[in-house]
Amino acid sequence: MAYSVAKTIWDLGEQLSFDEPLNADDERFVHTESARGAFSFNDLLKPYGVDPKTNEMRFVPPGVYSLFCGHRGCGKSTELRRLHARLERPELFFVVFLDVLKELDINNLSYTDVLLALAKTLIARIEKARLTIAPVHLHKLEQWFSERIEKHEKTKEYAAEIKAGVDAKHGIPFLAELFAKLTTSFKLGSTYKEEVRTVIRNSFSEFADGFQQLIDAATDEVTSSGKGRCILFIVDGTDRLSGDDSDNFFIRDAHQLLQIRGNFIYCAPIHLIYENNQVQQIFANIFKLPMIKIEEKDSRRENPAGYSAMQEIVYRRADKALFDNKQTVDYLIAHSGGHPRDLLHLLIYAFKKAEGELIDRPSAEAAVKELATDYRRTLSKEDFQLLCEIDDTPDVTHNTVEARKLLYHLALLEYNSYWWRSHPVVRTLPGYLECRPKDGSYEISQTSGD
Repeated sequence: MAYSVAKTIWDLGEQLSFDEPLNADDERFVHTESARGAFSFNDLLKPYGVDPKTNEMRFVPPGVYSLFCGHRGCGKSTELRRLHARLERPELFFVVFLDVLKELDINNLSYTDVLLALAKTLIARIEKARLTIAPVHLHKLEQWFSERIEKHEKTKEYAAEIKAGVDAKHGIPFLAELFAKLTTSFKLGSTYKEEVRTVIRNSFSEFADGFQQLIDAATDEVTSSGKGRCILFIVDGTDRLSGDDSDNFFIRDAHQLLQIRGNFIYCAPIHLIYENNQVQQIFANIFKLPMIKIEEKDSRRENPAGYSAMQEIVYRRADKALFDNKQTVDYLIAHSGGHPRDLLHLLIYAFKKAEGELIDRPSAEAAVKELATDYRRTLSKEDFQLLCEIDDTPDVTHNTVEARKLLYHLALLEYNSYWWRSHPVVRTLPGYLECRPKDGSYEISQTSGD
């Protein structure tokens, strides 16, 4: 069923979702590249040999690992889906796209889970594309399961349960069913999860060799069959990992990820790239998707491109007639800080607060108060003091554990060129107002400069 812009406030309430990545052909998608300031996707594409101007592959990438970083809700998942659609071409890549939020348990995630799910997703793509992989290239993976999972004292019963529902006896159909069941059981929290993880860690070189042999054989088949010049793995959802879990995944266990040779893009939380330069020493390519910029660094000049993009995000979901006036929309945009997901949060809250059939200024103000309350729960007096200090001295580096925590919780937003500012709704809270910059700067703009 085709999507249509909400014409009534009840249509808006039914259709709005703040946590839904958009597919490449979704009518609600808004191009935001120019709205993010001095920014482009060139830095992401060129290491993979792709000419951004012509979309041609100038060279076959030899194996590139990239982190696609940004705030939660800034549009990374949507952009990764568009990147998938852009690069999935015979003259470019055979793309293997994994959404860990759908396939795994993000609240209990290890590199072992992700690599199992990547193997499962690659095998499923091989089946769908009807690629033929000779049995000799599958032997190591089959042998790893047989010798390490089936014969291990603590996992052999689990292996028997997994194999009991597998119809195929060998080859790609067997591995497809096997890894699908392994991944599903990991998502559902199997009692054997930790035992299997331990076995994988202890036999990781064997698993990695088997997975690598599959990747290499699939790459040869993809190339010879004209379905792509090489394979590209895109992993979305790993930016949702908590602070300690993201450190484990992207820093402490990164060696295991990098043992798998190939071309990968992993979605990562923005705070990670400021932790003592550790992740930059591991991953060759770090790409940041900054927040949409609705005002300039001095906070006294608006950015028309940013406001225009945010207005379009609203109007592709809600008819202009659903608002009492344009200033109400601009008020919501100003308090979103250029954060697309928070703009949708504000629209949802305004729908709930509206007394009539329109979103008016009182309902918009009530929405801002509710979103501000959401943020207040994560902030301490010391956090407010640090936010005021950062706002008051934007040219000073504030890369501390406390500042990174504020980035993670979105109370502090990053714009292009390493520019941080507190979230506008946080600036409405009493804790911030008590220590706000004494010169009266960083007021929240109420209207856009058309």
